[in-house]
Amino acid sequence: MALRLNALSQALNFLSRIGVDYVVFEDLFLVKRRKFIRSKSGNRNMTRFAKRQLLIHGVVKALRLSFDVVLVNPKGTTNSEGYDRMMREKGFDRHTASAFLIALKGLGMSNDIK
Repeated sequence: MALRLNALSQALNFLSRIGVDYVVFEDLFLVKRRKFIRSKSGNRNMTRFAKRQLLIHGVVKALRLSFDVVLVNPKGTTNSEGYDRMMREKGFDRHTASAFLIALKGLGMSNDIK
């Protein structure tokens, strides 16, 4: 647990040094827990993952470092036309393409606010 939180803190400190203004997080409170997959150990690892603690730590640390924090609903970023197009055009793997679409969704939302 401490390794994950420390890695998140170091990443946010690095972002503050290079001049980033916005930080986009998936709103993990909207992601439901999966209980039934084929692997028993996979089920246990998913249910024991401390998503609330990780998200709260990231948001508090980002606000302390004076970032503009945006929480984005990750729904619709994995199975969409933009997702497949992003994987083909940019050469991203599926996780990087999903993160890229979440970031675009968050930045579009922040531009509408201001």
